[in-house]
Amino acid sequence: MSKIIATAENYAFGPAGKLVTVCKHLINQGHQVIFVGTGTAYQLASKLNFNKIYEYDTDSPSFMDWGVDIFKGADALLSSIDRESVILAQKVNLPVIWLDMLFWWWDVIPEFLFDVDLYIQQNSVKNKRNMKKYGDKIKNMKVVGPIIDTSFKNVPGKKQLLVAFGGIEAAGWYKIGKDSNYPYTITKIIINDVDTSKYDKVLFAGNEKIMKDLNQKYGSKKYIFKILSHDNWLREVAASKDLLIHPGLETVLEVIAYEKPAFFLPPDNSSGYVELDEFRRKKVASKTNSIHFADYFPHKDYLGRNLRKIMEEFMAEMREFEASNEILDNCAKRINRFINLSQARKNKQILKQKMYMNEYGNNGLDETIHIIGNFLSSIRDR
Repeated sequence: MSKIIATAENYAFGPAGKLVTVCKHLINQGHQVIFVGTGTAYQLASKLNFNKIYEYDTDSPSFMDWGVDIFKGADALLSSIDRESVILAQKVNLPVIWLDMLFWWWDVIPEFLFDVDLYIQQNSVKNKRNMKKYGDKIKNMKVVGPIIDTSFKNVPGKKQLLVAFGGIEAAGWYKIGKDSNYPYTITKIIINDVDTSKYDKVLFAGNEKIMKDLNQKYGSKKYIFKILSHDNWLREVAASKDLLIHPGLETVLEVIAYEKPAFFLPPDNSSGYVELDEFRRKKVASKTNSIHFADYFPHKDYLGRNLRKIMEEFMAEMREFEASNEILDNCAKRINRFINLSQARKNKQILKQKMYMNEYGNNGLDETIHIIGNFLSSIRDR
């Protein structure tokens, strides 16, 4: 078995969630997997039984010196879009597995990623633009379907509304309380203006700090605020009657795989805006089951543009959105209409969601584990 360093970009829960999905199976196979990371990535990853966990910021100036000996003692790096750990791995000649669930999103893919030892691209949103731009340049690319753990599908149901915020923050990109008040704004709408009497409980899931704060403000036997391990998140997805979810790609793919009708909350970052564009284009989302900034403001074309610039533009619009009582009242009305839809209407939505997933191939988890296993074997045989 191999000794693997595992890292994830400190950007909400998406990269860490994908890393944890894969690492859970590698650990179960007997590999020694060591996590290095900080922030929301650390919050989620630390819930998994890694062999060892280092809370360390891979973007910090001291990381390259701090991590040298740890990286030299490993057999491979598995990076879920964390670039700095790849630079260190290449510096010490550590083989690199790059796990990319956002291949379609990048405005630029740096040249040092062209030569990684194994580049696994999750195919889940139209990727033609970057395949045309980078497909021939990346030397060791494997494309797999959506990477999802579906082992909790048979969890018994309950009368619960699940509100999924994801990781909510991304270090260096946007911060709650500074750039937006997204989880506070949405929570206030749901508690004050949405009729949740049909549910025994309303479970809000998000990052540790903000869930703790919201629990102090609103927590009760009815309204529960938690950070969930990835396994427990999937259990709650499987069990919940209805789901209100931020339109982050990984959350959406898991909800679709678990055949649950979703209401898409407004996007909380610029990639969520583009993803919601795509979900509406594919009929997974509509004005019946989603709220888009473009319902209230002129539509913006973000895809392929400078990521920093579009995040600034997005957050400026977010502040306009949050400041409008008229818009927020309308959001509450739309959520109320959705949760009161007939089950027949919700079942039709589930069928559209399944059609979307089928476009991108079968579940890619087993194939990903197989590809990584073969790669690790090839390293040992060198």
